[in-house]
Amino acid sequence: MESPDFLELFVSEAREHIDGQGALLRRARSALLETGEIHDLFRHAHSIKGMAAAMGFAPMASLAHAMEDLLHLWRDGALAPTPESVDLLMRANDRLSAQLDAAVAGVDMPSGDPFRDALRALASPAGEGTTGSAARGASVPGGASADSPSGEAAPPLGPRPHLAIDVVIRHGAPLRGARAMVILKRLEEHGRILDLTPPPAVLTTPAFTGRLRIVLATNVAAKRLGALIEGLPDVESCHASPRLPETDPPPAAAATAEPSGDAAAPKTEAISTIRVATERMDHLLDGIGELILERERLLRAVAPAPGSDSGEILESLGRTVDALRDEVMAMRLLPFASIVPRLERIVRDVAGRLGRSVELQVRGTDVSLDRSTLEDMIDPLQHILRNSIDHGIEDAGARRAAGKPAEGRIEIVLSRRDDRVSLVVSDDGRGIDPQTLRRVAVERRLLSREVAVRLSDEEALMLVTLPGFSTATRTTEISGRGVGMDVVRMRVQKLGGNLIIRSHVGVGTLIELDLPPTVTVTRAFLCRALDHVFAVPVSAVHGTLEIRGSSLQTSQGERMLQHGEDLVTVLPLGGVLSGDTAAPFPDAFPALMYHVGQRSYALGVDEILGEEQIVVKPLRHPLELLPQYAGAAVLNDGQIALILDPANLTRTSRPA
Repeated sequence: MESPDFLELFVSEAREHIDGQGALLRRARSALLETGEIHDLFRHAHSIKGMAAAMGFAPMASLAHAMEDLLHLWRDGALAPTPESVDLLMRANDRLSAQLDAAVAGVDMPSGDPFRDALRALASPAGEGTTGSAARGASVPGGASADSPSGEAAPPLGPRPHLAIDVVIRHGAPLRGARAMVILKRLEEHGRILDLTPPPAVLTTPAFTGRLRIVLATNVAAKRLGALIEGLPDVESCHASPRLPETDPPPAAAATAEPSGDAAAPKTEAISTIRVATERMDHLLDGIGELILERERLLRAVAPAPGSDSGEILESLGRTVDALRDEVMAMRLLPFASIVPRLERIVRDVAGRLGRSVELQVRGTDVSLDRSTLEDMIDPLQHILRNSIDHGIEDAGARRAAGKPAEGRIEIVLSRRDDRVSLVVSDDGRGIDPQTLRRVAVERRLLSREVAVRLSDEEALMLVTLPGFSTATRTTEISGRGVGMDVVRMRVQKLGGNLIIRSHVGVGTLIELDLPPTVTVTRAFLCRALDHVFAVPVSAVHGTLEIRGSSLQTSQGERMLQHGEDLVTVLPLGGVLSGDTAAPFPDAFPALMYHVGQRSYALGVDEILGEEQIVVKPLRHPLELLPQYAGAAVLNDGQIALILDPANLTRTSRPA
């Protein structure tokens, strides 16, 4: 059961069940669960138990079994959910997530588990003085118990008919035991397993021949269920037929029976989705990026006349490539909701260790980002949440003294802004004092006193993103070492995004991350400076304009332009890159306009060459450490163009 392929499948499916269970338990904290939702909770725990047992992850299977025991009592009405039991299940679900991470890392988890023991103790009153697990049978691989193959107690079965299901797994199929577990899991989603031949313990041994006989209580038609199972990988045949509850199971030899023609007809109905490794998606997108470049080169080489056959063919090719790119990009998009359970776990963990009560609210979870962007944002968001709880949210006594609720609040809000994504994390804590940051920066010789005084409050707040900067007077295992916000800034910059911090003392802190939804294929302005071609993403530019040097004014060492009602700071791209921001401008020059925070800027260049679709390639060390560059692109003529991040380019141009 230790095949890497099956481990990947196990991790993927177990994560879905853990996240689904977490979502239902979060709902249980504020609302009474419906009967179907409690059944779904039980199904999640039961599935995790069976899969973990099949993989040999005994501590995980044992914990899931204890959760299942308690949820079984909820489902049958023997026990009612309480805030304490919901909280215990949520913490146990977090423990399952940690055990899953340990399984991926190949780390052994300790056999002792206080959450498992607490769950068993909570379920024990219904077991007439015994633990929940003992009252309902000992755990065995595959999710069965000594008394019942499904691991459940024996409540009344109800009016559901019984089906006898005979399955034959293809001879020579790899991991036949694992395939059997998948089959049982699918059947448990549609009913209750009453009997299983051979016993679950045999499925993981060489004695398993690949033949299964299952008796299932279900309302699903035999023909539909047979087609569902036969559509699974490596299933040679499946025959499902009604069976009266009082009759004995037919001999196991019946497993060789051929499925009926009706059962085989709708085979494709069971295969509505497939799992694809993310690496393959990355390779596919890289290939499409190269295809886009080759298409542009072909257009330049052929230069067909308008309306010609070759021109129409190339236009059709372009539409096909664009449609293919859009489809793959859409496949890579994931809703922010997919990482919310992990963020909730970090909040509960840190708040629990600090003895604080903190509520996390998330809005805009349906906003989607590229998978790689979403994965790269998990660590920065965890840093922000740790800092908010440790440095921002006060303890209950201090909050009451300040007229605040005892429970702190952290809110994450996502929204679309044109073709960018705004991600805002705010808390109602003590806030950050810009004056304190200026003082600490001077004391630690990160800035001169003169420069610190000239910093605006917004610029002073950005000091917390300097490596090693910290105002903490003590070092804890959570924060205070001067790491965290610099990681956030660097990760956001690497993604081509920007970070803004706003704070009011006594009110709270807001951190806004401005991100591109995808960083692989984008449109960019190509411009020339210092005899080199640079790319600036269109999403970062608010417009272009032609500037006359005589219209510029100088204020506090910066050259300014009055553009409508805006006062625009004008920077020479060549001068910024060469370290000479005071370099003279020509009599007239083009510029790209953009915003950093509340201020407007114009980046003066020698020439704007046009707009082009580019494929973004990440920079390797040490270029990746330069915040002014967001990546590189191969242009249609084969040139390499560095991709500029205007906001970070502006920050690097300011004197320190």
